[in-house]
Amino acid sequence: MIVEKVLKTKKGLYQITIDNKNYLFSEDTVVQFHLIEGHKTTQKEIDLAIKSEDVSSLFHKAVAYALKYGAGEKRVRDYLKRKEVPYPTIDSIIDRMKEDKILNDLELIDSLIESYAKKGNGRILIKEKLYQKGFKKEDIEDRLSYMDMNTYKNGLIKLFSKVEHRYDKYDLSIRKEKLKAYLLSRGYTYSEIAFLF
Repeated sequence: MIVEKVLKTKKGLYQITIDNKNYLFSEDTVVQFHLIEGHKTTQKEIDLAIKSEDVSSLFHKAVAYALKYGAGEKRVRDYLKRKEVPYPTIDSIIDRMKEDKILNDLELIDSLIESYAKKGNGRILIKEKLYQKGFKKEDIEDRLSYMDMNTYKNGLIKLFSKVEHRYDKYDLSIRKEKLKAYLLSRGYTYSEIAFLF
């Protein structure tokens, strides 16, 4: 079997003609399997190239999913399971994403904590949101212990300033209780909001 023709398509793939059959491969696969005109190949090598291309396609889909949804390892694994990807392939995709520094749960947790804190979410609500995203409880607890308390406090003050006027029509004592209830519903504790009253 000989590679007869190599044409680059508009989508950045390569159409490889071998024994009058056409295959579409990415540049990585073309380079890995030396699929250049005149190259002698075997059916086994073509099958490996096709399998490699399938894994590469799944890898790029997993990367796109992780970036679009801010997904950690568990959610990426669940996504690949829904696509009925075999477990060994899932493991290799996850490993490659970690090697390429695309998937790092601890860095992602840190980034999400900062974002949630800036938006006026209390520690309890932040924990819940991170847990719903599929992160490990011990990782969440660990990263929360490193949270920037200035960012956290500023998020609380910003939230308080934004909502306090909503309760202007109430008497002072009722107004305070309603504000406290609202801040507690946003995941803050009594001790965290006490300085505002």
